[in-house]
Amino acid sequence: MNIIAIPTKDNKVDDHFGHCDFFTIIQVDSSKRVVSRTNMESSKTCGCKTNLAEDLAKAGVSILLAGGIGQGAINKLKGQNIQVLAGFKGSVEEAIENWKNNNFFLDIPICTDHHDCEN
Repeated sequence: MNIIAIPTKDNKVDDHFGHCDFFTIIQVDSSKRVVSRTNMESSKTCGCKTNLAEDLAKAGVSILLAGGIGQGAINKLKGQNIQVLAGFKGSVEEAIENWKNNNFFLDIPICTDHHDCEN
């Protein structure tokens, strides 16, 4: 069982992890079938300067499917044992399908504008 978080805005993957409207939390079984889908509030602020990573870990999240994300947020998520996968676009459903089909980037596009936190 995996729990996946997707930064979401208007049912699409938000390009900016920390500023999303909410996180779509999707639980999938060992066959990658969706078991449940809920929403979790976002602080709508910089992901590296909040407790978003800790909150996601408390919700059982083990994978984050992101559009863009800063290095500071990546570091915080990895510190909570959350795997960060990026380069996702489109609807939440498209993101899940791309994840199921291993269609994502391991070379993560790092968001560098306005970020002063790198740890």
